[in-house]
Amino acid sequence: MEDADDPPLDKPGEAQDSASSESVGSATVEDEEEFGGPVFSPPLYRQRYQTVADLVKKYRPKRLVDFGCAEGKLIRFLKPEESLEQLTGIDLEGEVLDSIRGIIKPLLSDFVQPRPRPFTVSLYQGSIAECDDRFKGYDMVTCVEVIEHLDPPVLDAMPSNVFGHMKPSVVVVTTPNAEFNVLFPNFSGFRNADHRFEWTRQEFQTWAEGVAQRFSYDVTFHGIGTGPEGTEHLGCCTQMAIFERKQTPYDENSTVLWGTPYELIAEAVFSYRENTLSKEQQILQEVQYYIRQIMQRRVHGEEEEKDDDDDDVAAPEEVSIPLDILMKFQGLKRVCPDVQSLQSALVGSDRVRLSQDKTAVVCCMDRDDGDDDGEEDCCSVPSDSSDGMFDDAEDDYTHHNFYCRTNTGRSTLPLPCEEDWV
Repeated sequence: MEDADDPPLDKPGEAQDSASSESVGSATVEDEEEFGGPVFSPPLYRQRYQTVADLVKKYRPKRLVDFGCAEGKLIRFLKPEESLEQLTGIDLEGEVLDSIRGIIKPLLSDFVQPRPRPFTVSLYQGSIAECDDRFKGYDMVTCVEVIEHLDPPVLDAMPSNVFGHMKPSVVVVTTPNAEFNVLFPNFSGFRNADHRFEWTRQEFQTWAEGVAQRFSYDVTFHGIGTGPEGTEHLGCCTQMAIFERKQTPYDENSTVLWGTPYELIAEAVFSYRENTLSKEQQILQEVQYYIRQIMQRRVHGEEEEKDDDDDDVAAPEEVSIPLDILMKFQGLKRVCPDVQSLQSALVGSDRVRLSQDKTAVVCCMDRDDGDDDGEEDCCSVPSDSSDGMFDDAEDDYTHHNFYCRTNTGRSTLPLPCEEDWV
């Protein structure tokens, strides 16, 4: 079941028939804090979503399926992930999916700042127990608080579809930890009226290890939602299994065709702008941008501190910006994994000068009090001779999470790590 902090969709305690047991859209709200006992900060459902988002950052899937997507909260949480090219939510309840068409649509910012690669978000009505050939070979599948809603026949059939037919590289499954329930006062039964079961850690591990062995996966176990001090023996409130598919010499896609039984409910195609620069050019582009921003801020800051009666013209000053400081900027980190790669890209460049030990970029800060339009002269990083390739132009595709675009390109906002070296 997908977590929610919204009002219940059905009356509390109202049982669901077996036909809709795997749907999370028709179940009651699942919010562990409503039982009293431990308080989670952030709320537990957000911790679950953030954990999945962190795994997406780690494994960088291009295509991801979220089974039991319900109101689409995890879909909305994952939309900003730049590695994704296809994000698909699947649920049994078509009416619920139809009601959330709006959340998958692009925002205005998605048109202003297009993604660097194609991206489509889709919603399908279908059963986790039923195979659909369109989803074979997806990179990642998530089942967040889903399996405890499945009737035994559906739970038995689910691994054959997800692990045997789809064969994703990574599968993430979360489910309540029944051992943790003793921390909820005056609590009995299951956390949700629609739950068919709630497993202890051993029961979950037995099921997951059996699935992993059967379909050639490795599996590791983790907890989400730590309890109060002294309750470590009970584990976390939510338990999670991460399955990673083993690569074997005979690993081939099955030739058996199952058809396409899932029904497409809604789909949103996002605009994108393909980047044609080489990796080295992208790194150099980002370095030049940040150097100019840093140097401009430094010059302007020193000009504000000068005495009004000081007419002396300061000589040009060389400033060294350590490479590890540049690597703190998200825009550069997005195209350059580490300092060594940055160093390799800059060695031999005629646009950026490295220090003798190659650990810093050396810039010349040239102050000219009489030139009000001399912002571009404050740093010795060339741009006019680049034929537009590295200019801070309006159509620069790169998106940084700490600047905004104007009609002249990026705006000069405070740089987050300048104080580390100035």
